[in-house]
Amino acid sequence: MRGLLLAAMTEAALVTWRDVSSAKVLPMPSDYAAVAIFYGGLGLLPAQAEGFASLVGWGMVLATFLKLWDPTNPTKLVLPGKSPQVSGGVQTAGANAAASSATAVGTPAASTFATRNPAGGNYPVKAQ
Repeated sequence: MRGLLLAAMTEAALVTWRDVSSAKVLPMPSDYAAVAIFYGGLGLLPAQAEGFASLVGWGMVLATFLKLWDPTNPTKLVLPGKSPQVSGGVQTAGANAAASSATAVGTPAASTFATRNPAGGNYPVKAQ
């Protein structure tokens, strides 16, 4: 299991290096938890599968290093004074204007008013 442990430590180091070099912040604790859960699960395989577990572990390290797999892509830390950057699909020309005039699925039909939140935005509140 030494190969798997070294792969897990290398993965944690790559996660740290990637976030510190690109976003200038330390990774979220959940990133380390994901590494621990993934490699811990591989460590639960029987002794006969030790080579397979190490191979899969090092494959994940290689995928992370080559940026083929980014476990932190959906979780972006919002820095103070900046808006969250969420990528959830392809934007086409005029999509922002159409999205602002359309109602979202699940939006209540009753009139709403806005309450200010600490971040400067509004909480939509259904009128009683």
